Amino acid sequence: MTGAGLDLIEIPVEGISDDAIRLRLRTDADNPAIVAACRDPDIVRFTRVPDSYDETTAAEWAAESKRQRESGTGIHLVVADVHGDELLGSIGLRVAPGEGRCDLGYWLAPQARGRGVMTRAVLILSRWAFENLPVERIEITIEPENGSSRAVAERAGYTFEGVLRSHTVIKGTRRDMAMYSLLRGELQ
Repeated sequence: MTGAGLDLIEIPVEGISDDAIRLRLRTDADNPAIVAACRDPDIVRFTRVPDSYDETTAAEWAAESKRQRESGTGIHLVVADVHGDELLGSIGLRVAPGEGRCDLGYWLAPQARGRGVMTRAVLILSRWAFENLPVERIEITIEPENGSSRAVAERAGYTFEGVLRSHTVIKGTRRDMAMYSLLRGELQ
């Protein structure tokens, strides 16, 4: 373990999956689907995704994701259909080195919503994190108005702890955040 984080966060080459979805590292071939999804108004509204997401933005995020994985401070994965490998969304963790916790975030492409995809992804990644990272707590912060993302956290067994006022700066504006957490041993 380094002072800045863990060493490289490793994930199996084939990713991690259940019988319906697979979480895997992104490839350049994913860029068109990522760009299309990141232009969805709800993703732009509720995440740090820039208002004008394009190929350059996708390449910059790919480089940042690689840097975080190599430094042990984060891992960002594509949520894909296990059969056809269609991009359904994105999910990731940012590790707080030395604190035994990490933050989990996600977005889902419009065509994949309403099917339980992200709940499955949150469960898969949460289980993987507790089995592979030195974390005792996983946190999800969500804008209070984002009912769909809050429902995902709740269906995945995360506990709502309250609203953190003026907690997070997103696109230059301080925003309240609903805090959800899952502790080691609570995963269903």
